[in-house]
Formats: sequence, C-alpha cells, structure tokens
Amino acid sequence: PIQPKTPCLKFHFVKLESDKYVVIIYIKNDSFAPYTHIENENSFKMFKRSGNGKKTMTYTELKNMFNNSLSLDKEIYQYRTERINYYKNQSELEKEMYEPFLMFHIIPETFLDSSYNQNMFILEKLKGNSFSYMFSSFACATSSMPCVDGLRYIPYDTQKYKTECYINNNGIIECFYPLINGIRGDNPRFPYRSLWDEIETTYREYTKLFQNFNNEGRIFLCISIIGCKGVTIPNKYDLFYEPVKIDRNMIVCPPVCIENPNDDNEKELIIKKLHIEYLLSIGAKYDEELTNFINEAMN
Repeated sequence: PIQPKTPCLKFHFVKLESDKYVVIIYIKNDSFAPYTHIENENSFKMFKRSGNGKKTMTYTELKNMFNNSLSLDKEIYQYRTERINYYKNQSELEKEMYEPFLMFHIIPETFLDSSYNQNMFILEKLKGNSFSYMFSSFACATSSMPCVDGLRYIPYDTQKYKTECYINNNGIIECFYPLINGIRGDNPRFPYRSLWDEIETTYREYTKLFQNFNNEGRIFLCISIIGCKGVTIPNKYDLFYEPVKIDRNMIVCPPVCIENPNDDNEKELIIKKLHIEYLLSIGAKYDEELTNFINEAMN
C-alpha cells in the first residue's frame, strides 16, 4: 500500500551470541518523496522520519517534497538537451551545424547518484566484451574505447558512417545516428521504420545484458530527432493525399518509463508505448503498426 514504488531496500542480518539477530536495513535515498501509505481509497497518511519514530507531515513540508520530486524529470530533460546541443554545435562548418540526427537514450533513475556508478571498461572485460552487440544495429564496431564517461563505440566503417554510441559509468546508454545521408535530395523521406528497428534492437540487447546490472530503480527510454522539419514520412497513400511531413526541427519525445526492469511483461508493454510515442511524434498517421496499436488498445 505504499506509493510510489518503494526505493531500493537491502537487508543484512548479524547473528548475536544470544542466537538473536540484529537486522540492518539500508534504504536508498531518491528523488521521489513523499511516499504515501494508503489504507483504502478514503484513508491515507503521509509521514516523515523523526528520530526513532515518525510524524505526520505538515502541508508546507508536503508541498516542498512534491516540488522536489519533479527534479528528476527536469534533470533528464536537461541532460538530453545538453547532449543534443553537443552534437548540433560540434561541426566546424556552419552549414552542417544543424545536420539532422536521431538520438536514443536509456537512462536509469539512479544516474545522478555517483554511488551507483560502475567502471564500464572493467565490467565489459568481466562480461567478455559482450556489450558491443547492443550497438550492432547502429553500425558500430565490436570493440570499444575507454573514455572519461565510460565506453565509446565508433562505426566499423568511419568513411561511410558517423554513428557514435556510449555506455556511461553512470548507467546511461546513448546512441547517436546522423541522418544527412538518408534524407538528402529534392524530396527527402524519413526512414522511420529502419530507424525503429535499430532502436528496438538496442533496447532488447540492453534488457538482456543489463538485467542484473541496474535492477534497483526505474529506467527511462528517450528518443530525440533533430533537424528534420519538412521531411516526408513515407506511406502508401502518398499518391492520393498530401504527404505527411515532420512539423518541427527539434523533437524531444516524452520519456517512457520501465517501473520494474525485472518484469518481462512490462518490458514488452513499454517497447510498444515507446513505439507509439515515436510514431506520433513524427506524424506517422498512416503507419500500420500505429493502427494495430490503436485497435489493440480499443479492444
């Protein structure tokens, strides 16, 4: 009856000479207070810790906690914006400064807490260099290079591709995919189906490789599409209706959240939700997958 989901709890038992035990409970700090104890629909209370006991919270304390609980959403958005700006501004040629690209992030809710950090270079060695397969769909090489943030993967053909993928020590997965070669010409068309295949492949590899790595909190899946305003979304009705085009240059899709990373059913549901957010954000009105999702939800 506690909402939202309780934070990470760890127990350690110390046996005494009297055959009794001391139980040490470790409760991980997070950004989602206050937690509510709900007895039924009409009865719930909110408490705060006070010494060895608890006290009912005042209105002011409750308001301040709710305001603080919004900070994670802001931090995730700020992080995504910083990474978007990094790629937008790294080109030396002004005409390429807003080169179109797609970014896919997998962000654990613990990314701000350095106590969760792990050295990804060492972790990859212990796992037998198995991380690289997560980025095969983004045309990245099977070998990684250590960097200040963790591990960096570059294209296996640097002349043909400019993709970059990262596994950061704080648990964040980042995939950067430039789109300039795919949407050139007088009638540029957005390859949204093939891009989705790349995103889904990375997601599924992540859930297999990191299933036991970060299972103590929620995980946020984020898609960003930059510099594609006016690009056509291909569909089979182009000959009969005005083609659908992307309406803006900066699309930052709302994060989709996995509440329980160990729940296989939830992970399948979440990938569908992410797919829907992706299709709606680019205006893929006539996509068959979107139609199937809508019919499934209505039934």
